[in-house]
Amino acid sequence: MVIYSIRARNRADYFAFDILNRWSRLLLCVLLLVFVLPEVQAQGKITTNSNASPMQYRILHIVLRGPPMEVARSLVDTAKASGYNAIQFMLTDGVMLDNAPWTPKKRTWTKAQLLDWVAYVRSNGLEVIPEVKLLTHQELFLQPLHPELLFNSVTYDPRKEAVYKKVFPLLDEIIRSIRPAAIHIGHDEVVGWNKAHARKMLKPGEGPLPADLFLQDVLRIHAYLKSKGVATWMWGDMLLTSEEFPSMLPKHLHGGMPGYGRVLRDQLPRDIVICDWHYFDQQKDFPSMSVMQAEGFKVIGSTWHNETTTRNFARYAREHRAFGMMATTWYHIHADKADLVDRIVRSSGRIFLDPDSSIDQPGFSFDIFSNK
Repeated sequence: MVIYSIRARNRADYFAFDILNRWSRLLLCVLLLVFVLPEVQAQGKITTNSNASPMQYRILHIVLRGPPMEVARSLVDTAKASGYNAIQFMLTDGVMLDNAPWTPKKRTWTKAQLLDWVAYVRSNGLEVIPEVKLLTHQELFLQPLHPELLFNSVTYDPRKEAVYKKVFPLLDEIIRSIRPAAIHIGHDEVVGWNKAHARKMLKPGEGPLPADLFLQDVLRIHAYLKSKGVATWMWGDMLLTSEEFPSMLPKHLHGGMPGYGRVLRDQLPRDIVICDWHYFDQQKDFPSMSVMQAEGFKVIGSTWHNETTTRNFARYAREHRAFGMMATTWYHIHADKADLVDRIVRSSGRIFLDPDSSIDQPGFSFDIFSNK
């Protein structure tokens, strides 16, 4: 399937047509050339961008912690209109699943509601990538309900077989119910990645997870998912250090503990997709992406609400033919910050399609591109 788009520069959305055969594509091109182009040219408002080169993935990331269904569906509509072709959604206590280890929130979705929403996403032509917070951030997975399975307050212990009696049944349920091509397994922000973080997050007597246990967990989950025909995606911050990437903002380079960073990266299977997140960098180059690509990984750049970071990272990703870009919204949806979420979704979608576009510039942009 090929997507054609006509986009107004003073809007963050655009109109996309899915054309299924070459004769329809030819007819559309003729109509555009004969009727649309002369009219817009006469107004002196047409620009063409030969550099627009959509990547394989343009992803919207959301956290499902019980948003009203109409809000969740509206996000899908806005994502489609803004040029995304996939939604990554984090499953936690906002969704009731048969094998979920967490206690549901008061405002929560049933499994039937989740599957209905997933069907709506797919009916709009968007791929779905479920995310589960495995290993780290156990306040969102095991919660305080299973202290016997924890290495420290917020990290589970990969040495304990009982951990995987919680993890694998949930993954099986997600695979059976949703049939995703990939599952994102989290693994970000190992508690204690620096001394200040350790003092803030760890209880007396607790220590950060050693890198060999991090690796053990990734390899085991990756092997399990691969046996089911499902690809593994994960966050990349524990694979990067400020020593290796001194030009990048160190705030998001968490792999400085022994055994993490490049040492850990070198031991990972190359079919794992790395989601390389940088939220506030102001520089134009993002060498963490190109280095991991050169090592054989597919890399997706991930951004948040800073437009400069989003634009620079998307431009770098386009120039280096990255696997894709992802816009995150994190807690803003369940914090009812609708205006901020809408701005992130629309502006990031526009930038992912064309990093050189101007969100507020009047006039028109006329792009024809393939999503292949």
